[in-house]
Amino acid sequence: MKKKILFIILCGIIITFWIYTQNKKEDIYFVSLGDGIATGMTAYDVEGYNFNDYLRDELDKQHRLENYISTFSSTNQTTEDLIFAIENNYVDKESGLSIQQALNKAKIITLALGMDEIENFPNQSKNMHKRMEQYKKNMEKIIRLIRNFNHYQIFIIGLYDYHNEKSDSIDQINEELQNLSNKYQITFIDISDFSLKKEYYLSNNSYYFNYKAHQEIANRIKNVMKKSQEE
Repeated sequence: MKKKILFIILCGIIITFWIYTQNKKEDIYFVSLGDGIATGMTAYDVEGYNFNDYLRDELDKQHRLENYISTFSSTNQTTEDLIFAIENNYVDKESGLSIQQALNKAKIITLALGMDEIENFPNQSKNMHKRMEQYKKNMEKIIRLIRNFNHYQIFIIGLYDYHNEKSDSIDQINEELQNLSNKYQITFIDISDFSLKKEYYLSNNSYYFNYKAHQEIANRIKNVMKKSQEE
């Protein structure tokens, strides 16, 4: 009789543990990297809600968020700046966390980098092509550096044309970013199809998005995450 009771108790413990493991949601360490697009910079030189914030809110709502680190994103950050930060293991003064530690712990990383840098290129510069080529090389180096510390899910946000201005250079860069994404097994988020919509901007004098565009970027990332969970 005692053996039977012990057997029932043991079965109950096993079943309870199995149910717990099946329903336990993985805590996610979320790190954002990038420039003014990543920080939600607006036409009024004020940072607003950005796509990373919307993702953070969704993960928090699902009780899946362990930590959200956005301090390694900054307006006007260049590819060279980020390379320097990773190679020299920049430490965030507030949290005391180094960028290499953050990358190593992250289950999700977003990378939105390039619009500030390209917009600061002199438009009539004879070295424009050279600068664009250097940008692409720097982006591959950044992706390679990140992959040295992290093998989880990485999202790279493509560049975009805006205000009805079409650029072959942007298309070429996005094609290269897509190729790099395939090479390093990361996810490329193409936003070129909606970036010309006027309702996604607060001003005709700025290339920065408003909250509607940031919501759309977040939705595209969430759709990819949902598909990966279902597979």
